[in-house]
Amino acid sequence: MAIYTISDLHLSFSSDKPMNIFGGAWQNHEKNIKENWFSTVKEDDFVVLPGDHSWALRTEDAAEDLLFIHRMPGKKILLKGNHDLWWATSRKMEELKKANALDSIFFMYNDSLVLPSGGKKHVIAGTRGWLCPGDNEYKPSEDNKIYIREAGRLESSLKKASVLLENISVSDRGNLYVFMHYPPFNQQKDTLFTQHIESSGATHCYYGHIHGFTSFDIKEARRTNVNLKENSTKYSLVSCDYTGNRLIKVTD
Repeated sequence: MAIYTISDLHLSFSSDKPMNIFGGAWQNHEKNIKENWFSTVKEDDFVVLPGDHSWALRTEDAAEDLLFIHRMPGKKILLKGNHDLWWATSRKMEELKKANALDSIFFMYNDSLVLPSGGKKHVIAGTRGWLCPGDNEYKPSEDNKIYIREAGRLESSLKKASVLLENISVSDRGNLYVFMHYPPFNQQKDTLFTQHIESSGATHCYYGHIHGFTSFDIKEARRTNVNLKENSTKYSLVSCDYTGNRLIKVTD
C-alpha cells in the first residue's frame, strides 16, 4: 500500500468551467490525470486530494466530478478547498456518498487519520487553511478571524495526530504528514500554520491552491517540490498543473 497526493483538479463535468482555456498543463488535464492515476495507483493505495475538486456550486451538482474521482483506483481522502462551494455538512456529504455509491471516497474535516503504508502506520492531518498575513490579498479586517480559526483547526488536528502516533508501537510507527489546501506561508515563512506544523514533527506538508503554469509548455510543470525545508519539515506544492497532472508519491 502506498500514499499519493494531487490537488486542484478543478473538474467541471456538470458545469461550464473548462480549464483548457488557460492553456499549458490544463490542456486535456482530466484525461492526463486519469491516465497517470490508472498507471500509478493500485486499489489498496491511498490518494489524498487537498482541495478544489469541483466547480459545482451545489452539493448534488458535484456528483459527476466525484464519480470521476471515485472510479479511479485507490481509496481517496478529500479535503476542502476555497472553490469547493458545494462542500456541505458531514451529514449531507454522507447522503451524497450513499446516493451515488461513492464508497471509495472519504471527506476529511479538520482531522487526523492513520494510514498503513510500506509496513508502517503513518498519520495524516489536515485542514483547508487560509491566506496568511503579508499576502497581497490579505485584508486584516476580513481575513484575520478566519486565519486564526483555521490555524486553531490545524492545531487541533495535529494534537489528535500526536495521540494517534503515541498509540502506535515504535516498531510500527511511520511519519506524520500534513495536507492543506492553502499554502501555510507566503513571503513570510513564519506563520501560525508553520509553527504548528514544525512543532508537531511533521516530516512533510503538501498543499495546493497555487497555480502558475497556465501559459507555459507542460514540460515546465514537471516539478514536484518548491524545495523549501524548514525545521525538518519539507513543503511541497502539488497542484495538478504544477505536477504535470501526475500524482506525487508520499510513501511507498
